Amino acid sequence: MLYRGQGSLLRWLLITHRMTGKCCGPLFLLRLTAVVIGIIGHGEAVEEDALLVRNLTDKLLQVIPQNKNNASVTALLIERNLITLNETDRQALATYPTLVELHVDANRVTTVPAKYFSVLPRLRVLSLARNNISSLDPEVLSGLDALQELDLSNNELTNLPTHLITGLKHLQRLQLQDNPWNCSCQLQSTVGKMRAANISFGSPQLVCTSPAEQAGNNLLNSTDLCSTSTPPHLSVEPQKTTLMSSQLSHGSSATLKSSSQSYNTSQDQTPVLGNTWKFTACVAALALITSVLIVSAIKGPSWYKRFHNYRHRRLHQDDNQDGEESASTNFSGERRYQSHQTFSFEQHNERVEEEDDYFEDPYIKREE
Repeated sequence: MLYRGQGSLLRWLLITHRMTGKCCGPLFLLRLTAVVIGIIGHGEAVEEDALLVRNLTDKLLQVIPQNKNNASVTALLIERNLITLNETDRQALATYPTLVELHVDANRVTTVPAKYFSVLPRLRVLSLARNNISSLDPEVLSGLDALQELDLSNNELTNLPTHLITGLKHLQRLQLQDNPWNCSCQLQSTVGKMRAANISFGSPQLVCTSPAEQAGNNLLNSTDLCSTSTPPHLSVEPQKTTLMSSQLSHGSSATLKSSSQSYNTSQDQTPVLGNTWKFTACVAALALITSVLIVSAIKGPSWYKRFHNYRHRRLHQDDNQDGEESASTNFSGERRYQSHQTFSFEQHNERVEEEDDYFEDPYIKREE
């Protein structure tokens, strides 16, 4: 009853003073002083609250105004303006070092650079809803160690960086609804880490728009499906283990040993083979070709010299043989000719000697 308003308090004091009389004068003054002090303190608190919150909604602002009065503003509302969060806006935010809440909803924000909000180390609530943000830098929230709530709803986000919440130990609430999410395993893993960190989501319905097989599904349910799915090549191992256990239970240790050895050898040989033999063959061929070229370069001149000398000797021998054959033929012809002359000469001499006594001339007989 005492704190319903300033008028009621003063009225109550006057009524009490009339009823009690003058004997309660000092008590009346004491109560009046306490009420006046309370009213003054309440007025100062109201004035301080007015300084803590700065509302700039629907002002058609293109840049964030600076805090020229150095007031201890703890909440800044810049909703439904034309803010793009450029470098000028970052310099303006640096003039609000005591800022705890920042609402930049329904503006023209498309991208946010890395460490953009590091000038606001006390920030606990950050709202970027109803913008056109299509991607986030992995370090966009770097330096916001005290951040507790983050609103990214109604944007154009399709994916989230894996290390987006790294270092945000006090983050409790994250709103991601109304975004065209691409529900890949990478995004599902990121959301799964957020859920493991006990971060609550503003809406349980995070609808997937891609890929086609995930369209219309809930992102939070898809994370469970992606985490429990097993790749096809890993399903062979449980079958091997169950087969081995069944064989072991039946006592066929020899069969188990042979099958395990064949499986191990085939498994060991798989990574060893591949393109290793191709690489080895290429190295051997390259080494062989290089060796042949080196030997040819070193021995080539000497081989050419030997071949040239051998050919020259053959030509010289052929010339000598041709000369000897011509000389022998000439000599044999001259010899035959000389012997013939000699032979004819000798016959003529012998005929003269034998018929020295008598010579018959045929012409003489014809004349007779």
